[in-house]
Amino acid sequence: MKKYLMTGIAALAMGGLFTSCGPNMDTYGGNPADYVKQSYEQKFIQAFGEPAWDQTWGFGSSTATVATTRGMTRTIQPSYNFPADADASKFLSEVPAGVEKLTQNAASVNNWIDETWQDQLNIWGQYDGSKNVGGTIYIKGNCDFTNRYFYIAPNTEVYLLEGATLTLSESQATNLQSGCNFYLAPNSKIVTSGELRLSNGLHIFNHGTIEAGKLSTNSNSWLINGGTVKITNDISVENELSVIENNGTITAANLNTAGSGKFQNNADVTISGTTLINSNSNTWVNNGQYHTGYFVYTAGSDDVINNCRLTVDEDFDINLGDNPGNANFKMDAGAGVVTKNFNGGGSFTYTYYRSDWYQYVTGSHSGGPFYIYMGANSVFKVTETATMNATKADYGIYGPENGGYAVFQAKNIVKGKEGQGFEVTYGNNLYVSAESHFAQGNDGQADHPLIAFKGNAKIYAPGFESGKPAISISETACNPGFNGGKTQSIRIIAEDLTVNQTTNEKSDFDFNDIVFDVIWDKDNDEVYVKLLAAGGEFPIFIGSDKDSIELHTEFSKKNPNSNITTRSYWINTTEGQHDLYACPTVKLLRGSWKGGDIHTIANSILVRVKKSSVPEAIELLAPIGEAPSKIAVDTDYDWCDERQDIDKKYPSNNVESKGRFSEYVGGQHEWNTWYK
Repeated sequence: MKKYLMTGIAALAMGGLFTSCGPNMDTYGGNPADYVKQSYEQKFIQAFGEPAWDQTWGFGSSTATVATTRGMTRTIQPSYNFPADADASKFLSEVPAGVEKLTQNAASVNNWIDETWQDQLNIWGQYDGSKNVGGTIYIKGNCDFTNRYFYIAPNTEVYLLEGATLTLSESQATNLQSGCNFYLAPNSKIVTSGELRLSNGLHIFNHGTIEAGKLSTNSNSWLINGGTVKITNDISVENELSVIENNGTITAANLNTAGSGKFQNNADVTISGTTLINSNSNTWVNNGQYHTGYFVYTAGSDDVINNCRLTVDEDFDINLGDNPGNANFKMDAGAGVVTKNFNGGGSFTYTYYRSDWYQYVTGSHSGGPFYIYMGANSVFKVTETATMNATKADYGIYGPENGGYAVFQAKNIVKGKEGQGFEVTYGNNLYVSAESHFAQGNDGQADHPLIAFKGNAKIYAPGFESGKPAISISETACNPGFNGGKTQSIRIIAEDLTVNQTTNEKSDFDFNDIVFDVIWDKDNDEVYVKLLAAGGEFPIFIGSDKDSIELHTEFSKKNPNSNITTRSYWINTTEGQHDLYACPTVKLLRGSWKGGDIHTIANSILVRVKKSSVPEAIELLAPIGEAPSKIAVDTDYDWCDERQDIDKKYPSNNVESKGRFSEYVGGQHEWNTWYK
């Protein structure tokens, strides 16, 4: 199908043309359908701004990949503000004009070297009145110092130009000097077989490649990675505000955060062994794709946050301090975790590297508190066994207090210890879905239940609620998705493309021209539409050509004495009269829809408007990241009254915002929470 809607500079340029001159039919070769579509988009962007690039309008998966998750902004932010990458001007392809080649070692330099430099490198620095400095050195070509002396004074600026390789011995890589800044341009590389140690304010900004046996940061040192980091053994993010921020790709055997170490992933991390978070002062944040063999979270840091996709091949282990509600594992709305097994305070052992002892040690837990907070539409999926051993009241797993549900899903959920109450608390808007779940009981005291419930939490498992919760969460780059049971519904609200085409005034965006629910009977694999409102005057067709229904006609059949026609409007859109007319429900033929979840099914149902100025009916669309003429919301959405601005019906607490719908268009809210 030809795509008419435009975004970006082209759309803004066309919008500017319309603003100054009004739309011109000649622009579209006389095609009135193209004219209507572009006029609508121009007015939408004028009213609400450019849509977020990953905006799916409630209809399911974005085309987001690992690469495109890098620029996402997430709701749950750590208390620590991670440093920004160096300015683009720091990543060089050539030596700056006027800089001369180094001819001899010196105290402070502004020179460059390449592979023709075969001497030792000794920039010993000089005191500038406040600190020791070594100046600036540019490295070109293949510079191998494994068998030569390599020393660069503290507070030196080091530039690896495009294509450069700096190879260091094990001792050299562990003795880089304090306060230095290394800038690795694309296609440059630092290589060492030993440990690359960043300490005492050393900063590396990598847009190239780092290859090392081990990597450690400590004492206010940083690695800001926008390229590739390949570590054979362990990464250790240690004390005194040491930082690793990943905007590229990192691979390693293990990752250990200790003390006040800070780690944030905005792109792609693969840890083949164990990720260990074991300090009350750690920060671990995942905004992208994080894949690890084991995930072990002990102690009680408040800044352990998964905003996107965490995949654990074996066990997710969590055992925190006695501090409910603060020290916890947080999941943003729409985020996902997939793990083989889950030990919530259960018995587990783990091995990690103690850098201060220079050896591996083993830690263990046999039970204890744990606390997980899940945002709306987040999914925590355990493919095998989840063990609950919270030991105390109030600890466990919580969904959001409002704005939708989260899902904790497991094959089997078992208790961690016989005769012990307080195995787990399920709280807020949380659905627990399992093939088996241990039965309710207590340890002999009525106020010590094995399972405690708070808010609206429910268990769907044999012996509890039957089947699966009636919720469908689409799979995305961040979320494994959840396909619930029984009947599922979603609401579609739409505009019939009627906008003010000749002035700069804000058009009538109330998204009530077409309002209907899509109802999916999963057991019988049948789909129905329940027509709710029609605020538009043009004929509206829902479904394929074989079984298409016209909105006004169906309302007229259901309400024979109402005199409803396609030229009559305000069907259930008058203030205080959203249920004035009875609502018809119509079954659609199987060929009129497709998909395996409610979002995909709803998007596949054709919705078309027949305008008097256009020969053919025009399909209403919701293209990802572009102006929509239809959007999906939950069935609790209360549609606008006739000619009620959608931003005014749902105002924002932010005085600088047009309204919550404009914020949603820009990506600030989830599909089913922006109006709450």
